[in-house]
Amino acid sequence: MIATDDKMLDALAPVFLELGRAVYICQTFEDSLNLLLSLMAQEAADGEDGVFQAVWNFQSSKPLGQLLSALRKQIDVPADFDEYLSMGVKKRNEIVHGYLTKNVMRLYDPKGRLEVEKELSELTVEVKRRDVSVNKLIDALLEKYGLSNSSLKRNADNLWNFQNLDNSKFSH
Repeated sequence: MIATDDKMLDALAPVFLELGRAVYICQTFEDSLNLLLSLMAQEAADGEDGVFQAVWNFQSSKPLGQLLSALRKQIDVPADFDEYLSMGVKKRNEIVHGYLTKNVMRLYDPKGRLEVEKELSELTVEVKRRDVSVNKLIDALLEKYGLSNSSLKRNADNLWNFQNLDNSKFSH
């Protein structure tokens, strides 16, 4: 029985890997919308201290659909772009709200596992496309200040590396 369990775990590994990737992409889409809203609030407040963090903290507890609603309240979102983002929310919800439990019986069959993995991958691509679109808006906003997503990510990586140096190599 243990050998069978190990074989099943090995067979399910690609599906779980794809699910992890999908959930990560869903979270980045959510965080990108939150970042956009926080940056917009910071700009509207003319750089007032604490606004970005306050909006980030407030919006972080909101579901993705509410973040999109908040964006609609802040700016006039063109209908086709709004529909595009709304479809991303729908695809994200399909992934995170029980996709595997709804498809659990298919996981017992090799063909079913491959289909589930492929479907998850396709859903993930759709969510990622929306995240890329939101990040283009973020880049447009950051460009006004001589920044970009790339530069912020690079600076965050540098800060992380600096703060997580192995201190043992500096000891005498």
